[in-house]
Amino acid sequence: MQRRCIHSERVIYQSFKTEVVKVNIRIHSIADKGNLDEEVVWLEVIEDVHDLSYYMICDTTYTDSSHISNELRHIYWFPTKLVKKGDWLALRTKDGQNTTTPNDRATSTHTFYWKLGRTIWNKDGDCAVLFELKTWKTHRAQ
Repeated sequence: MQRRCIHSERVIYQSFKTEVVKVNIRIHSIADKGNLDEEVVWLEVIEDVHDLSYYMICDTTYTDSSHISNELRHIYWFPTKLVKKGDWLALRTKDGQNTTTPNDRATSTHTFYWKLGRTIWNKDGDCAVLFELKTWKTHRAQ
Protein backbone atom coordinates (compact mmCIF):
# COMPACT_ATOMS: atom_id res chain seq x y z
CA MET A 1 0.00 0.00 0.00
CA GLN A 2 1.35 3.44 -0.89
CA ARG A 3 0.26 7.02 -0.48
CA ARG A 4 0.71 9.88 -2.90
CA CYS A 5 2.27 13.10 -1.63
CA ILE A 6 2.47 16.25 -3.72
CA HIS A 7 5.34 18.56 -2.86
CA SER A 8 6.89 21.37 -4.91
CA GLU A 9 5.06 20.31 -8.10
CA ARG A 10 6.52 16.79 -7.84
CA VAL A 11 4.72 13.62 -6.90
CA ILE A 12 6.55 11.55 -4.32
CA TYR A 13 5.50 8.00 -3.42
CA GLN A 14 6.29 6.69 0.02
CA SER A 15 5.49 3.25 1.30
CA PHE A 16 3.75 2.92 4.66
CA LYS A 17 5.76 -0.20 5.35
CA THR A 18 9.25 1.21 4.77
CA GLU A 19 8.84 4.80 5.95
CA VAL A 20 10.20 5.56 9.42
CA VAL A 21 8.12 8.25 11.07
CA LYS A 22 9.02 9.91 14.35
CA VAL A 23 5.87 10.68 16.32
CA ASN A 24 5.66 13.40 18.95
CA ILE A 25 2.20 12.39 20.18
CA ARG A 26 0.67 8.93 20.28
CA ILE A 27 -2.83 7.66 20.93
CA HIS A 28 -2.71 5.74 24.18
CA SER A 29 -6.33 4.56 24.52
CA ILE A 30 -10.04 5.23 24.09
CA ALA A 31 -11.85 4.84 27.39
CA ASP A 32 -15.50 4.54 28.39
CA LYS A 33 -16.75 4.36 24.81
CA GLY A 34 -20.50 4.72 24.47
CA ASN A 35 -20.82 6.76 27.70
CA LEU A 36 -21.05 10.47 26.77
CA ASP A 37 -20.19 11.72 30.27
CA GLU A 38 -16.96 9.71 30.42
CA GLU A 39 -15.91 8.95 26.82
CA VAL A 40 -12.31 10.10 26.29
CA VAL A 41 -9.33 9.60 23.97
CA TRP A 42 -6.03 9.58 25.86
CA LEU A 43 -2.91 10.77 24.04
CA GLU A 44 0.66 10.77 25.33
CA VAL A 45 3.13 13.53 24.42
CA ILE A 46 6.40 11.78 23.47
CA GLU A 47 8.38 14.93 22.56
CA ASP A 48 7.73 18.65 23.06
CA VAL A 49 5.16 20.07 20.63
CA HIS A 50 5.37 23.83 20.19
CA ASP A 51 2.01 24.21 18.45
CA LEU A 52 -0.68 21.61 18.98
CA SER A 53 -2.77 23.19 16.19
CA TYR A 54 -0.73 21.13 13.73
CA TYR A 55 -2.58 18.02 14.95
CA MET A 56 -6.03 16.63 14.15
CA ILE A 57 -7.75 13.45 15.25
CA CYS A 58 -10.72 11.73 13.67
CA ASP A 59 -12.68 8.55 13.86
CA THR A 60 -13.16 6.07 11.07
CA THR A 61 -13.66 2.31 10.75
CA TYR A 62 -11.70 -0.63 9.43
CA THR A 63 -12.43 -1.98 5.95
CA ASP A 64 -10.91 -5.31 6.98
CA SER A 65 -8.64 -6.57 9.75
CA SER A 66 -5.63 -4.46 8.71
CA HIS A 67 -6.85 -1.47 6.65
CA ILE A 68 -8.67 1.66 7.72
CA SER A 69 -11.45 3.28 5.75
CA ASN A 70 -10.90 6.54 3.87
CA GLU A 71 -14.24 7.78 5.21
CA LEU A 72 -13.24 10.21 7.96
CA ARG A 73 -16.12 11.11 10.23
CA HIS A 74 -15.82 13.33 13.28
CA ILE A 75 -12.70 15.49 13.15
CA TYR A 76 -11.19 17.48 16.04
CA TRP A 77 -8.53 20.08 15.24
CA PHE A 78 -6.51 20.86 18.36
CA PRO A 79 -6.12 24.53 19.36
CA THR A 80 -2.83 26.40 19.48
CA LYS A 81 -1.00 25.24 22.60
CA LEU A 82 2.48 24.27 23.74
CA VAL A 83 2.70 20.79 25.29
CA LYS A 84 5.74 19.17 26.83
CA LYS A 85 7.25 15.70 26.75
CA GLY A 86 5.48 13.57 29.36
CA ASP A 87 2.23 15.57 29.26
CA TRP A 88 -1.10 13.86 28.61
CA LEU A 89 -3.95 15.00 26.40
CA ALA A 90 -7.52 14.00 27.21
CA LEU A 91 -9.99 14.60 24.37
CA ARG A 92 -13.51 14.29 25.80
CA THR A 93 -16.44 13.81 23.45
CA LYS A 94 -18.86 15.92 25.53
CA ASP A 95 -19.17 19.69 25.96
CA GLY A 96 -16.93 21.54 28.42
CA GLN A 97 -14.18 24.11 28.86
CA ASN A 98 -10.57 23.23 27.95
CA THR A 99 -8.31 23.01 30.99
CA THR A 100 -4.71 22.26 31.97
CA THR A 101 -4.02 20.70 35.36
CA PRO A 102 -0.99 19.15 37.07
CA ASN A 103 -1.09 15.37 37.27
CA ASP A 104 0.46 12.77 39.58
CA ARG A 105 3.35 12.22 37.14
CA ALA A 106 4.71 15.76 37.73
CA THR A 107 3.60 16.80 34.25
CA SER A 108 0.36 18.34 32.96
CA THR A 109 -2.90 16.91 31.71
CA HIS A 110 -4.50 19.06 28.99
CA THR A 111 -8.21 18.34 28.67
CA PHE A 112 -10.01 19.30 25.46
CA TYR A 113 -13.70 19.01 24.59
CA TRP A 114 -15.06 17.90 21.21
CA LYS A 115 -18.44 19.40 22.20
CA LEU A 116 -20.50 16.70 20.52
CA GLY A 117 -23.92 15.80 21.82
CA ARG A 118 -23.53 12.06 21.32
CA THR A 119 -20.87 9.40 21.66
CA ILE A 120 -18.72 8.54 18.68
CA TRP A 121 -16.67 5.57 19.91
CA ASN A 122 -19.60 3.20 19.91
CA LYS A 123 -18.64 0.35 17.61
CA ASP A 124 -16.06 -2.38 17.94
CA GLY A 125 -14.75 -1.47 14.48
CA ASP A 126 -14.10 2.20 15.26
CA CYS A 127 -10.58 3.51 14.81
CA ALA A 128 -8.91 6.75 15.98
CA VAL A 129 -6.52 8.36 13.50
CA LEU A 130 -4.09 11.11 14.55
CA PHE A 131 -2.74 13.42 11.86
CA GLU A 132 0.29 15.68 12.11
CA LEU A 133 -0.15 18.48 9.59
CA LYS A 134 2.83 20.25 8.06
CA THR A 135 0.85 23.06 6.46
CA TRP A 136 -2.56 23.78 5.00
CA LYS A 137 -4.33 26.18 2.69
CA THR A 138 -7.98 27.07 2.62
CA HIS A 139 -10.23 28.04 -0.26
CA ARG A 140 -13.71 29.42 0.26
CA ALA A 141 -16.43 27.65 -1.69
CA GLN A 142 -18.31 30.17 -3.80
